[in-house]
Amino acid sequence: MTKFGEVIGYDPQSGVAVIRYTRPEACAKCGACGGKAQETVIRLKTTEACRVGNWVKVELPDGRFLGATALAYALPLACFLLGLFLGYSLSGGMELWALLGSAIGLSLSAVALRLAELRLRQRPEWTPRVCAVYH
Repeated sequence: MTKFGEVIGYDPQSGVAVIRYTRPEACAKCGACGGKAQETVIRLKTTEACRVGNWVKVELPDGRFLGATALAYALPLACFLLGLFLGYSLSGGMELWALLGSAIGLSLSAVALRLAELRLRQRPEWTPRVCAVYH
């Protein structure tokens, strides 16, 4: 996944750039990232020298983007269904327990996604990077 953004802040000592980019049209109705604004601001550590006003190319490898998307959608669905079926089968077919099991499954998936996000955030291959600066 590739995005282009404008540098609105840069600290040369720490190498952190503040980049503003417009969300793609495909993101307009999704809202999965929690962002509702048309523009998004991110902070990235970069080795590329840049200045305020420069445009940058930010990349997240496609395989990583697809993997993160699959994790974000497949894990909650799997936990929901597992909780639903376990609640239903362990209670002898009572729908209230199936509903409770699915709620517990979704809650556990939220915790698992948060833990995965905290772990993956520290790995450079899972974080966006500035790959080009346009002066």
